[in-house]
Amino acid sequence: MAPTIHLEEDFPKGHPARYDYDPASPEAVEWARKNVSPLGQRDFPVDHPKAADTAGNTNALAWEAGVDPHNPHREPHTGRSPAQAAGVAAMTEIASKAAKESPVLQPLDAGEVNAALDAKRVEVGRDLLTPEEYSEVIAKIHVAPRTPETDVEIKARIEKQHLALGALITRGYTRNSALEVIAREGADRVLGISASGQS
Repeated sequence: MAPTIHLEEDFPKGHPARYDYDPASPEAVEWARKNVSPLGQRDFPVDHPKAADTAGNTNALAWEAGVDPHNPHREPHTGRSPAQAAGVAAMTEIASKAAKESPVLQPLDAGEVNAALDAKRVEVGRDLLTPEEYSEVIAKIHVAPRTPETDVEIKARIEKQHLALGALITRGYTRNSALEVIAREGADRVLGISASGQS
């Protein structure tokens, strides 16, 4: 049996430029329906779900944020069914009743923390503290009563921080890296001031 030879066609059936074009043929009518737009350029091709002349098009659907217009009974944004939404609401209510608000911790002074950590290192006889020992030191600082600073103490602390910033910048630190060092180490350590106030 001889193989079928398929010749490439210049134009599809029904195209006006095709050699056997017949305007009354079903192919020509279908081609014109899909490609001829008497009212101008179409926003959507023929038979597209959004085309205005497509039966059952979706143009009338309101697409609100998080809502599936094809399934308006589902919960917005999550897509849960009413039964699922009710179950989640019940679980959330149980969890909310059992939840406890975390205590708000006061900010700590870096110098105070470093001094306490140094004292702990001396106490245990090694430089590296375990996570439990570190947490113990921080917890003790948090529970200790905090005395408010006077205006003189605030001014002295700010001046000391400025001196530490200047000292680090003269050593070649950038301003941001110097501020990070002061926040981590404390101004006293940067300036070489001991806990007794001696430099």
